[in-house]
Amino acid sequence: MILKTLDYQNLRITDSYLDNSFHLESTYLLSLDADRLLAGFQETAGLRPKAIRYGGWEVTEIQGHTLGHYMTALAQAWGATHDPIYMERIAYLMEQLEKCQRTDGYLFASPEELFDRVENRKPVWVPWYTMDKILQGLSAIFHHTQSQKALAILCRLGNWISNRVLAWSEETKNTVLSVEYGGMNGALYEIYHLTGDYKYAKAAHQFDEMPLFEAMYKKEDILNGLHANTTIPKILGGLKGYLYGAQSDEFYLIMAENFWDMVVEHHTYITGGNSEWEHFGMPDVLDAERTACNCETCNTYNMLKLTGLLFRITKEKKYADYDEQTFYNAILSSQNSQTGMTTYFQPMATGYFKVYSTPYDKFWCCTGTGMENFTKQSENICFAGERQLYINRLISSEILWEEAKLRLKLDVNLLKEEPLVLTITEAPNQGSHCEILVRQPAWLKEVPEPVISGKITVLEKQGYFAFDGLWKKGDRVTIPLPMKLAVHGLPDNPRTAAFTYGPFVLSAYLGTEDQETTVTGVDVTVPARHKIYPECILLPGIDKKEWEADIASYLKKADDGIRFVMDNQAGNLLTFEPHFLKNDERYGIYFQVFDHDDTEYEDYKRDQERRQRLLESQFDVIPVGNDQYELAHKIGGSKTDTTVLLGRRGRIVREDGWFSYEMTVPSVRCGLCVTYAAEDAGNPIGITLNEEPFVIDKPEGSGDAFFDKTYELPATVENTTVTVKFHNEDHDKACRIFDELYIRELGDHEK
Repeated sequence: MILKTLDYQNLRITDSYLDNSFHLESTYLLSLDADRLLAGFQETAGLRPKAIRYGGWEVTEIQGHTLGHYMTALAQAWGATHDPIYMERIAYLMEQLEKCQRTDGYLFASPEELFDRVENRKPVWVPWYTMDKILQGLSAIFHHTQSQKALAILCRLGNWISNRVLAWSEETKNTVLSVEYGGMNGALYEIYHLTGDYKYAKAAHQFDEMPLFEAMYKKEDILNGLHANTTIPKILGGLKGYLYGAQSDEFYLIMAENFWDMVVEHHTYITGGNSEWEHFGMPDVLDAERTACNCETCNTYNMLKLTGLLFRITKEKKYADYDEQTFYNAILSSQNSQTGMTTYFQPMATGYFKVYSTPYDKFWCCTGTGMENFTKQSENICFAGERQLYINRLISSEILWEEAKLRLKLDVNLLKEEPLVLTITEAPNQGSHCEILVRQPAWLKEVPEPVISGKITVLEKQGYFAFDGLWKKGDRVTIPLPMKLAVHGLPDNPRTAAFTYGPFVLSAYLGTEDQETTVTGVDVTVPARHKIYPECILLPGIDKKEWEADIASYLKKADDGIRFVMDNQAGNLLTFEPHFLKNDERYGIYFQVFDHDDTEYEDYKRDQERRQRLLESQFDVIPVGNDQYELAHKIGGSKTDTTVLLGRRGRIVREDGWFSYEMTVPSVRCGLCVTYAAEDAGNPIGITLNEEPFVIDKPEGSGDAFFDKTYELPATVENTTVTVKFHNEDHDKACRIFDELYIRELGDHEK
């Protein structure tokens, strides 16, 4: 039996921290001008907009995605509170969108021509991804409010989509599926679930990427180089097809289970987040990819959606454990607890800080998922079967379990290390015979003995305390929650160490000085770092295993709450606290552990010095093959496409094709740094600057699979923005570049 979720109105959060985070988010939602979010839809429909659209991403080709998230967030806020202020906003949006919808069902903030460009391999920024957000918003409004107008708009839009996608040739379909499309399969399976009309399931299946699904089914980790927030929704969408009965083959469940295992076990940091610069890397290569651009919040949002569905289907505790880990340390960590603004990335490299969106001029994808994250805090707390209630997130709340005619009160404060108290506050006079299962957290120091009042028995069942019996009003269960201090490493570096206490990832405070930011991608603000911060811990004459086993002697708990202090034996006293409580300070999660006399410690210090020099000399950086960052640098081209070789992202140009970027050159002597593949050695490539000849090269490298070349830039382009164009000089071959294309300052010794 698939477990049910409880209606939002049957779950009331009483945790003060979460109540504040909801208040911050709802205040922000209500501060937004609905007419400004609607402006693009009205323009596209030929109507006069009532207001000017917002800036940031809302004046790019992804415009309209924010309204999709906004609709979902408003629906969730209504579901949680039934405050009429949200319903008024929802009703207004439905009224206006109905006016914007074409007779054939088309409803979008940009012309239909964007979808034509996808099908014709012309540069465009992810219109199907935006469409997914609009569909999800309309579905959420119907789910939470039963708005028939929302359902009608949704179905008409689903008809337009179905007519288009069911007419695709196999070639066109494969072309479309190569461009990010969010969870279009899942969104269409939702419409099938709501209506029972199988044409929507057929349309959804057009977005099921079967080669990816088949690799996941076979447990083949092909994730290296894939865009994470493109890939996770594809899997989630396929699982929705299974959940709703559109795809009855267990193939879809198995492929989703295997994907989840692959990501969580081989691509995930201690916070529960994943990816670097939005992409998966090689399995078990995580330390090498710790940067300022790890753990995109949208990825975490989608992983938790997938996790919740898998738990409902399988009831496996590992999903609930991951859900808690990620909710505290990645989701709660993504919101500034003073302003309510949310992050795009969460750096895993030491010495960076969180950077948040601004209210009215960014509108990143993660701004939108942030709107949703903090209006749906009751999700995944508990799930109901016929006579079983699974309590997964240990959060203070009031729960109405309608099937059992019980109202429960959960009191728990993990930050104060208090026990969980479960109290029955309402029950039938004759009682209610059922089973309440409370998750035994993976972080318990030891399994405690619950204290029970009433005629209830307890067993340990598959990682849960299973309380069974005739529940009556006033029955109470108290569960102590002793927390364990633990050390965690990374698979590609046995010297790494991160720390948790109970469910909380601990990060070290590294100051607030020099919090300069920079911009990457399409106006995404990220933290800058002009020096290497201390991330080493020297051992006091013992080996790492002994140190880990006795970590409480070295990472010492203070008397005031969850706060720990460690002398790293290298001149720094480090203070650690729960990571999600940090807002604006620099931090460190992962540290490198060395013995005082270890020769590798000297190598480490030399490497840190080299990294510091590179940090000081590197300027404009483009992650090649990453659409958002290439668009930000005004990519142009002909007969060019993205490519992947040995997990490294790149761009390829064929025949007489070319591609170009705009790059900013500082007013110092610089070089253009390019990465080539060894197997392309000798293939001629031409580079022009502002259409003027610069280099024709047949690059040759060492014996490595990839090699770098630096071309000194002429003084005439210093302190300017220059168009750098790459040409294929041998029309019988293809030429490629990989990794990051960047400009760096040249030293006096470099010629």
